[in-house]
Amino acid sequence: MTDLQSTICSAFWKHANVRSNDEVFPCCRFKYPIQKFDGDLDSTLHSEEYNELRKKNSSGLKIDGCQKCYYEESIGAYSLRNWFNDNYESDYVTLEFLEIGFDNICNLTCDGCSPNFSSSWAKKLNLEKTVRTTHEIKSVPHTVNKVLFLGGEPLMTSRHLKLLNKILNKEHVTIEYNTNGTFLLDDATVNELKKFKHVKFTVSIDGFGELNDKVRNGSKWNDIIKFINQVKQLNFELEINSVIHKNNWHGIKDLAEFNNGLGVDWYCRILTYPPHLDIINLSDVQKEELTSVLDTIVIPRKELILQHIKQK
Repeated sequence: MTDLQSTICSAFWKHANVRSNDEVFPCCRFKYPIQKFDGDLDSTLHSEEYNELRKKNSSGLKIDGCQKCYYEESIGAYSLRNWFNDNYESDYVTLEFLEIGFDNICNLTCDGCSPNFSSSWAKKLNLEKTVRTTHEIKSVPHTVNKVLFLGGEPLMTSRHLKLLNKILNKEHVTIEYNTNGTFLLDDATVNELKKFKHVKFTVSIDGFGELNDKVRNGSKWNDIIKFINQVKQLNFELEINSVIHKNNWHGIKDLAEFNNGLGVDWYCRILTYPPHLDIINLSDVQKEELTSVLDTIVIPRKELILQHIKQK
């Protein structure tokens, strides 16, 4: 048993993460799916599985699938659980924040990714089933005030646009996309997005220039620059997300210089799976080099990175 302050997470009351193959997770970091999605968002949070998670969470028990947040908090970092509790209440059950990945269709094979999130990875590994999809969403509850489109790459199909058209209270809803930045927005998408309360694009960039194209195989740096310029010109919010791992840590200084020069928010994560790409496995000499570089640059979550590479 532990105290509620260190375990309670409002995601179990307000959030659903729906992924390809109709898998439902309580959040993007949860370690395993808890149920299957049938297209009905109204009933998702009221399932037996969600009820059981809330019961355990309310009693102060730690949840098996929440290790990522527990770990980050143990080394003094701000976790996704902290973010949920700062932005949502665990008072009553109602879907307010929806993360949806309709399929795994993607044009890239990024280091650290998998067939679950990339049809290109499935094809590269010669898997029989390359595309994983979900049911169409029947309707969007009026309680939803934020929708985040995941992938695959959400801009490779029109399914995100179909969902946008189903949202009735557009002026009260924030729309976000996690994208690889290799596809420009078409006119139909732009016109629909302008009807919403707020629009944000989070572009994944894991290196500067050629290094990004190497660790995010299939990416073209010039296409990313074009996408960034388009988002800025449309006055949509832009954020950069970077994942640090064994194949890109050596380019972190150039990455920091580029991202900081954009004048937009930048978020950094550490890749912990698959384990062989985790920077915790760098040699002692490499860790010393990385520590020295971190001392000279401005990078978000620097302390988390430093604390992480000290772990056994």
